[in-house]
Amino acid sequence: MKVCIVTDYLPGYHKLWSGAELIAVTLGQMLRDSRCEVFFLTTPLDFPDAADHAAIYPVRTPARRLGALARNFPIDIWAFRDICRRLKQARPDVVHINAKYLFLPTVRACLRLKIPAVFTVPDYFIFCPTTFIRKPDGSNCTAYHGARCCDCLDILGNGPLKKLIRYIPKFVLRMLLALRARQFNRLLPKLSAYITLTRISRNRLIEYGIPAEKIRVIYHYKLAAPGQTNVKVNKPAAVFAGWLSEENGTDILIEAFARTAKVVGRASLYLIGTGADWFTDKIKRRMADCGITNRVIFLGKKANPEVLSIISQCDVVIVPHQWPKEFGPVILLEALALGKPVVTSRIGATEEFVEDGENGFLVTDYSKPDTFAEKLTVLLSDPDVAKKMGEKGGRSLAFLKDDSTAKEMIELYQALIIREAASGQNPA
Repeated sequence: MKVCIVTDYLPGYHKLWSGAELIAVTLGQMLRDSRCEVFFLTTPLDFPDAADHAAIYPVRTPARRLGALARNFPIDIWAFRDICRRLKQARPDVVHINAKYLFLPTVRACLRLKIPAVFTVPDYFIFCPTTFIRKPDGSNCTAYHGARCCDCLDILGNGPLKKLIRYIPKFVLRMLLALRARQFNRLLPKLSAYITLTRISRNRLIEYGIPAEKIRVIYHYKLAAPGQTNVKVNKPAAVFAGWLSEENGTDILIEAFARTAKVVGRASLYLIGTGADWFTDKIKRRMADCGITNRVIFLGKKANPEVLSIISQCDVVIVPHQWPKEFGPVILLEALALGKPVVTSRIGATEEFVEDGENGFLVTDYSKPDTFAEKLTVLLSDPDVAKKMGEKGGRSLAFLKDDSTAKEMIELYQALIIREAASGQNPA
């Protein structure tokens, strides 16, 4: 079986990547281990000479400089043509999409070439142009996309689209957003199958209108082995990994750790990742005010095997998300699989993986630093409690260490190939 995996970025080949890209890479590894032929389509490489990329094909994306505008509308005809050309040449049996920017051109190409298309849902992109399904006042949106999204565009960053909309009349924006919704609503039913990573994400799709029979919950990620690192962790220690941002609650974490540090005198906090300069400057000023500057270590962005090595040395992993993530943050699952307890927000799908008081703590008042500090203090002040909770987490996430999900995915592919062949023989 030949499988094409489409992802916007690839670790080792692009500067920017996240858990979604790790999931795409792991899927490729699992399929290859199961004797499938796999190749990747992705955006132009930032590091073309990083490694052998015989099975990695960059797609031309000249419209990508338009940012969210090109991601939400099928204006990158060059990407569409390039994807069509690549797929015609390679003729994969299945295309598995794990991308946002390349989503529209890939779906259109698969429909034209009559290739089954599977989509792993990475976030809310398919029914929210901001990807957050979050209103400017902080409340969750349950209306999904359409002309009303015009009122939510303030959530966007300062990219090209945010600058452009300042000069566009509101009625034109409403019309464009209505067209965006109509386009996605026309394409989404034509996808062969959807993969969600959690049950709550599956329910979200069903609520939106995706047929339940098209949705499978498969967390297709396999834990890698920890790699080499020069970082020596001073214990007791907590670690955070991800984009340093308000969305991920890094500012809440700093406030919480400042409180914990007063109780656990030798505690350290390690931050893996980067963030906007204005935000990192803000939390550094707050660290100085709290007197914890020398106890918070910024490690910057690290390759995933090194991240796993650092996590293995720490006592607890903290995941203080402030916005709902229904897709099971990779770092949360990696921590549990490595036998580390987690302290995380009771939001999104975290309850599907964390059993409060057993393999970690779920914080209900997740916008309040005191509640995180309380749980963090418990785990950093009592290594035995942390160890026992971590052991339970390792057992609960055992599926990240085997190949069972690869078998399930291949069975799905085979069913889709048979169905596509049957529909081709009986076009009516």
